[in-house]
Amino acid sequence: MSVLRVLTLPFVIWAHQANELQPNLLLFALVAFIVLTDYLDGFFARTLDQVSEMGKWLDPLADKLCAVVLFTYVWWIGMIPMYLFGLVIFRDAMILIGSLLIKKKRGKVAMSVMTGKITVFILSLYWISLVFFPSYDTIINVFKHASTFMLIFSGGVYIVRGFRILNGADFK
Repeated sequence: MSVLRVLTLPFVIWAHQANELQPNLLLFALVAFIVLTDYLDGFFARTLDQVSEMGKWLDPLADKLCAVVLFTYVWWIGMIPMYLFGLVIFRDAMILIGSLLIKKKRGKVAMSVMTGKITVFILSLYWISLVFFPSYDTIINVFKHASTFMLIFSGGVYIVRGFRILNGADFK
């Protein structure tokens, strides 16, 4: 399901561009598919006790690719400020680098933390509000500021956690 999410991204961009940056049913269906497969992937892994080392890095990697591609797109068409785009890229790059260092030093992948999941959720709401409700300035600004805060906060949480794990702390 993680791979399907990533493969859907070009179609999301195409659907938005093909309809002159206006939302339509196809765009809604594609975005709903991405959200649903992300949810179902985690739900089935936990429910069926199928959490694997591969899943622990593939699902977050798919999340990061989705965020990077979709936020690169909305930045490219001028819908978000450069600082927020930079925060998305910087945070995800730091998490990826930290994960690789942990895998190399400790032999396994650290699972995502709740602040990271909340950040992805708020970023999703921000992106959806930009694309589907572009005239709702107040809502967009609330999600923009919440996204900025959560990117910084969760980035700090991941950095502290990463250093602790690299220094020997137990982790899942």
